[in-house]
Amino acid sequence: MTKLILSLLVSMITINFYSQEIPIGIKKSKIFKDEFKHSSIELAEEDSNGGFFIVRSYMGGGFSMGAGYYFEHYDADLNLINEYDYELSKSKLINFSSVLGMISDGNTLHIIDFVYEKSEKAYICSAVSSDINNFEFSKKELFRIDSNEIKRFSIIFPFQSTSEFDGDSGATMIINEDKSAFAITIDIKDKSSETHKIFLFDSSLNKKIDHTFKKDIKDKKFHYENMEVSKDGNALYLLGKVFSKEGKKKKQGGKYQYELTKINADGEQTQTFDTGEQYAASLKVLTVGDKLVCIGLYSDRKDSRYKGVCYYELNPNDLEMKTSKYSPFTEQFMIDKYGKNKDKELKFISFRNVITTANQEIIFNAEEFFVRTHTHHTPNGGSYTTTSYHYNDIVSAKIGASGELVWARNINKRQSTRDDESYISYTSTAKGNEAYFFINTGDKVKKLSKDRIQFGQTRAKKSNLNVIRINENGDFDFQEILDDKENEVPFMVAYGVVSGDSVFFLGRKGKKKQILKLTL
Repeated sequence: MTKLILSLLVSMITINFYSQEIPIGIKKSKIFKDEFKHSSIELAEEDSNGGFFIVRSYMGGGFSMGAGYYFEHYDADLNLINEYDYELSKSKLINFSSVLGMISDGNTLHIIDFVYEKSEKAYICSAVSSDINNFEFSKKELFRIDSNEIKRFSIIFPFQSTSEFDGDSGATMIINEDKSAFAITIDIKDKSSETHKIFLFDSSLNKKIDHTFKKDIKDKKFHYENMEVSKDGNALYLLGKVFSKEGKKKKQGGKYQYELTKINADGEQTQTFDTGEQYAASLKVLTVGDKLVCIGLYSDRKDSRYKGVCYYELNPNDLEMKTSKYSPFTEQFMIDKYGKNKDKELKFISFRNVITTANQEIIFNAEEFFVRTHTHHTPNGGSYTTTSYHYNDIVSAKIGASGELVWARNINKRQSTRDDESYISYTSTAKGNEAYFFINTGDKVKKLSKDRIQFGQTRAKKSNLNVIRINENGDFDFQEILDDKENEVPFMVAYGVVSGDSVFFLGRKGKKKQILKLTL
């Protein structure tokens, strides 16, 4: 009788899983063409009339050399109202140029670039600004640094996510959650000390902080994790991983410590903490409401494996540690992954993003990512190698307001490519207390043991666009939004841009393109 009841319950759950309807508003622009094949959406902002202002980067190749940005103004139905082509040009005086990011202030858009001007032997950071209604650009210098001070500069085009700190070199722009302020950090040449120049501006380009961060430790002993701009735009939080003498003496856990530095108009203060007996290869600092939090994945054995989620809450004023928690992945998560509860640590997990819910809970998203190189032998005795990029399972965990693990889910996915990852992987967002993931899949969803499913692909650009929803209790369902046979172009799900309750995707097939807007 007990087995019969359990069987009926599983059947009810399975029926419920497939029968849920996820309301999604769908709008498409007309199919259009432009000169450059390679393009991606970098920014989407709503105007005052329900329309949208979209910025796309482009980069030429072959016979269509060049790079720049398309500025496009659409109405609420994605009909194009106005457009402008802003080309990035190089002159004999300008040896190198890179756009770090963009930020808007009402109807004014600012493009922040970092240029090496040979005649002045300096790197100059400027804002190129325009009203979105007329596309008349003006330029304002924000700061400059003598070229002898710069260690090296990494090319960023199309520029990477502005929420990420770009390792330990180059220049990076970080925007706060409210988009009211942004920071720029530049790695400075110094053999004996880790040194960065850091500038903070509000969205109207007023400078608030000009600070030199200097750590008396060799570069290889101090790894930057990331930087966060406070919600009020008046402070910066810089997280670093330190390989110190104290950390090296540890008998268990990672041979390192973490240092969190707060920088404001009064100067800087630093708090040091470690992960005890655990390993935490990487952490991310973020502000959640009035809280300051560091989160990541931890292991009991080594940095390359993951046992669960670690959470640290610090006082945003004096940086004193308030809470530290280590939560192993739940039994439900391990069943999602393996079909049964196993005492096993995960590998190849790559952080993707963090989302804050309406209740100020944290949704931590990652993906099982790895690269494989294959050697192929030819009949004449020669050989060649190919490289494949694998974007597999989605890992998602919700952390409650007190740092407890509310739920953790593993969404089984098998996708790989040898060239363009734009059409695989995923884009995630949240509405209310629910998480959403947009992915491209093949025609059929594979059934696994223990009532599990697995999303896959039939080819890299297969564009059966699906949405997966995880509700506040950790239950998830999914549905197909667009069928491949109904689309003229496949949509690049890896590079969706979130604006309010909408997510924008660019579809591309050759030079043929289309904008897709999905509204939750």
